[in-house]
Amino acid sequence: MIFRPVRERPVDEVLAAVDAMIEQCGFEEVSFLSLSSSDYSHVEELVRRTMERHGAKKLSIGLPSLRIESFSVDLMDLLEKGRRRSGFTFAPEAATDRLRDVINKPIASSELLQTAEAVYQRGWTTVKMYFMIGHPTQTLEDVQAIADLSKAVLAVGRRVLGRKANVRIGVSTLVPKPHTPFQWVQMESEAVILEQIARLQRELRGPGIHFSWNDPKETLVEAFLTRGDRRMSNVIQRAWELGAKLEGWSEYFNFPAWEQAFQECGLEMDWYARRERPLEEILPWEHLSAGLKKEFLAEEYRHTLQGGVVDDCREHCFSCGILGYFKEQRRAAPDEAWGCPSLGKNKERQPVDIVPIPLYFNDDMSPDLHGQFTERVPQRRFGTVSKRIETSVEPLAAEQGGD
Repeated sequence: MIFRPVRERPVDEVLAAVDAMIEQCGFEEVSFLSLSSSDYSHVEELVRRTMERHGAKKLSIGLPSLRIESFSVDLMDLLEKGRRRSGFTFAPEAATDRLRDVINKPIASSELLQTAEAVYQRGWTTVKMYFMIGHPTQTLEDVQAIADLSKAVLAVGRRVLGRKANVRIGVSTLVPKPHTPFQWVQMESEAVILEQIARLQRELRGPGIHFSWNDPKETLVEAFLTRGDRRMSNVIQRAWELGAKLEGWSEYFNFPAWEQAFQECGLEMDWYARRERPLEEILPWEHLSAGLKKEFLAEEYRHTLQGGVVDDCREHCFSCGILGYFKEQRRAAPDEAWGCPSLGKNKERQPVDIVPIPLYFNDDMSPDLHGQFTERVPQRRFGTVSKRIETSVEPLAAEQGGD
């Protein structure tokens, strides 16, 4: 949320950086970093032109953060032309349709398996997948589904490549962040997290499967630092005085120093990290603005608990607040430079509504609620929302007419 508005670097600008890097440093690998590399509108052009310039040098191109729903076979074929890399990395985050609807990443497991098969068929031996535990409404069944889906991906790889196929699974715990719809959510208890990790440890073992996870205590430190108020400054200073310094390195992680610092300051870790906050509570970070309206985040939070899936804002603007907050900057920017709607008359822009309207609601969670569509539809998969509505308006109207 805090990275809005969507802005993309021009392809020529990225290529210039790649050229300079190779000329001055001689690297054999370049990674294109983004929250989701394959969501970059010109990613195929970027990879193709990079290979045209540097393919003879067997340059390896990395796209370390890929969304299955925006990943294409064409892009895979382009990447195949570079120096062979051992693995492809995807971040499904959840392993059941219901939970993926909760976190607004509505991809089907069948899509993931099809993509994994295409990856293995092109000679990559490892598929890496990242999941999260501790999501709101997550159950042990959702955790078990992580193991089941991982084994299904390995089975696909073994069918294609035999024993050369591998699956690497990374699991981290959700830390609800400020300025997101989850800012009111409590972080899951340590007992539940340990139970979920233990389930995955039992399930994700054997040849071809590698499982890694985060230390729950390291996650707790991240959570109270992320969600803390100004009193946390005293805790941080005291923890430093007690020897907490290189906390990002596991070998130097000093949790006892944090425990003592909290005790001396008269504060509780769980009050910051594991307390559900009511919507009306004034949050410690509200005096800082990322341009997003609190009402917008609250509506997104309600949709999360209802299983309501909202489309990508580049396809349908729901007035999050960014455009009003940065109006002058938007007017000064080229129309195509931002994902937000263009300002001014006679401009081509995506549909705009004043509140989020879900594409659909998960049937198991909210069977009586209805979104724009009566069936599950993907985000940004088959063109704009307007085009989807054109193709589905007649059956939808017929159903409404029947009511």
